[in-house]
Formats: sequence, C-alpha cells, structure tokens
Amino acid sequence: MGIRYQAENGKAGDISMQKYSVWQNAWKEEYREPVQITFPDEWTVTSHHMPGDSLPGLTVEELKERIRNPYHSRTIREMAENGHEAVIVFDDISRATPCREIAHIVLEELFAGGIGKDHIRFICALGTHGANSRDDFVKKLGEDIVAEYPVFNHSPFFNCTQIGTNSEGYPVLINSEFWKCDVKIGIGGVSPHHLNGYGGGGKLLFPGVAGFETSVKHHLLGGAAGIGSIESSRFRDGIIENSRLVPDFFKIDTVLNASLQIIGLFAGYFEDSYRHAIRFSAWANSMQLEEPKDIVVVNCNAKGNEAHVSVGNAERELKDGGDLVVINFCPKGMVVHYSAGTFGKDSGAPRWKPFAERAKQKHGRLIYWSPYPEYTAKYNFSDPDKVVYATTWEQVLNLLAGHGSGTTVSIIPDGTISYFGSAVRPVEL
Repeated sequence: MGIRYQAENGKAGDISMQKYSVWQNAWKEEYREPVQITFPDEWTVTSHHMPGDSLPGLTVEELKERIRNPYHSRTIREMAENGHEAVIVFDDISRATPCREIAHIVLEELFAGGIGKDHIRFICALGTHGANSRDDFVKKLGEDIVAEYPVFNHSPFFNCTQIGTNSEGYPVLINSEFWKCDVKIGIGGVSPHHLNGYGGGGKLLFPGVAGFETSVKHHLLGGAAGIGSIESSRFRDGIIENSRLVPDFFKIDTVLNASLQIIGLFAGYFEDSYRHAIRFSAWANSMQLEEPKDIVVVNCNAKGNEAHVSVGNAERELKDGGDLVVINFCPKGMVVHYSAGTFGKDSGAPRWKPFAERAKQKHGRLIYWSPYPEYTAKYNFSDPDKVVYATTWEQVLNLLAGHGSGTTVSIIPDGTISYFGSAVRPVEL
C-alpha cells in the first residue's frame, strides 16, 4: 500500500521521515543554500556523492599559483608584454563557473604585463544560447567589472570571421571581436558532457564564440563521445581541430564539486590544460553505479537552465518505468537554444528532432520540481507527455504516494556535472 504524505506547517504528521540535502540556488547572491528533501523511513535511500565533494575549495592564492604556472604556454603577463589588445572569454549563465575571482586575477596579470583597462574587453561565450543580461554578467563577473569594462554577448549570426575550413568541409567561423585581439584568454569549466565526453577546453571557442553555420554543421556530423569518455571521437576531434586555428589561446579550466566550489584549476595552452582537467574531473565528478532503483532523484544546480542534460545520466540507475524526479530551482527557466531548441509544440531549430522520432526514455514519469513553474520546460525533454510538475516537495511526495514499503531511491547530488563511472585520482594532483 502506498504512503500518502500530508503536511501542515511543514510537518509530516505521524509519518517518520529520513532527511537529505542537496545544493540549489546557484546564482543567488548568497547561493550556499541547501534544499532539504525527505522520504518515508521504510524506503531504502542511497545518496550518492562525488569524490570532489570531500575536497575544500581552492583559495585565491592557490588560484593565482595555478594561473601563473601554466601548462606549455607563456604566462598571461608574458603574453601581455608583447600584446596590445586583450579579450577575456567566459562561459554564460548556463554554466556554474565562478568567474569573478579568476577574472580579477587575469586582470592583475594583464596590468602587470602592460595592457591597460582601455585595451581589455570581455565576451560571453553563448554558443547558440540566448543572450545574457546585465544581471547575468554581474552574477558571473561582479558589479565592478561590468561597470568598468565592456562586456559583450557573442552573436553566432553576425560579426564572425572565417579563419579556415574544417577537414569535414565546413567553414570555421569565429567572433570577429575575439579574433582581432592578440591576447586571447578563456575562463570556463570542465565536467562530464553527454556529447563531448567532457565539456571545457576548446568548447569555449567552438561552439562558445563560433559562427552559427560552424556550430550547426559540426553538431550534425555526429560522432559524439559518451559521457565521461576520454577517448578520441569525431565530435571532440572536430572541436580540437578548429581550436588549433586560434594561436596562443590561454585557457583556464575549473572543476567544481556539488556545492560549486572550485576544487581544481588548470591553465595554459588549451589542449594541455584540458587533458589534465578531464583526468581530474573523471575522478572528482564520478559516482559508483548501483542496482536500478524505483525512484531516482536528480538535482540540477550547476546547469539549472539545462536540466534536461541530467536525464540520460540519471536513468542509468532507474528501473524501467520508474519515476524520475528532477530538482531545478533556476528562476531563469530553461535556456533558449537557437540551434537545438523547441520553438513551437512541433517545431524547432536546425538540430531539433520531432518528439515522435526520439528514442523513448525509460522513466514512467518525469516529476519536475521547481518553485518557478514553466509549462514550456517540458519541451526540453524527449518525452514531454511524461512530464508532471510540482512546485513543493510535498507535491512530489504525493505524486510518489503509490510507492509502498521497500521502495528504493537514489539521490544524485548534481546530475549536470557528474557521471556514473570509476576513475582513480591522478597521482600528480
């Protein structure tokens, strides 16, 4: 017999409940706010963790030390000594990279090398996402940088320069403002990624500041790497090939834990820093796969407005027909995606696929818990008709009321930056 959850003033009546916390509200001013979730005591609950969750965040001095000692690259200061115009590319609000402290360190190094404020600009690497606002820029960079430096959105639709042709035959187009600068620096993050194996590295450029044709044609070629894969793939190799056309690109890649602290930072020539970063992320962002469960609860904080990327990951530990609960407290809602998004009930962007042609998901229901109701969020998932909305945890438990004693549950601390795999921590780290 199922358990009906009835609450008054936040209490669970006579039902004894076990409690767990997940991190949410990534971009609130004071964002260290765990959200509490509860389950009946007679349910068996597995709360996963990532090895990186046990590590402390790096200090400012540790961040500086890593940036000032790059992999196979001149330092930022040395680049600035021979440069005239600097550009700092940073990932958009759909990524949780804490850019503010890193950006200030980069500015210090540029100043020390002789490049002044009037010769520095920032570009938000949107890829084919919708434009970010001033408020988004402040969250990523801080009030002072937004007030004192030009911060531009990238547009994939215009102001792009062709810098070559990929071996697959498509033109390689990149942001013209970025291209004309002779000191090029990027700030981003590395985490398991469903298409590239791991995000980060050259992805900040392609698709981050790439032209629309370049991004779409590259993605449509296929050849994706599986999430957590460090092996060569057609998809990843194309990004590396394109990025090699950009000389002296200094990349700063971060690795985060579930509370969005920077636990790893790798800087220097983009291929070398990326290689070290993905080996660290493979360990730090891994989880141990267990037997399939009746319910999987997947928290989505680091990439809250791309919560749909967590589904394939979470379903690896879900029984066929089980319930998948997605937690997303992102007030911005789901990201606008001009190359892959839905722009009508049965129409979308160039990479959009009709729902009838998509592989069916194994979940019976996808319970989408968010205090910010957004009806169109369902169209980001492959089976929109399976999406059920809840605005409180009480509503979630009521929807799960049909599950009785002995129900098995998994909690994934952040399904947008983790994967099920087993990796050994690199000894040199």
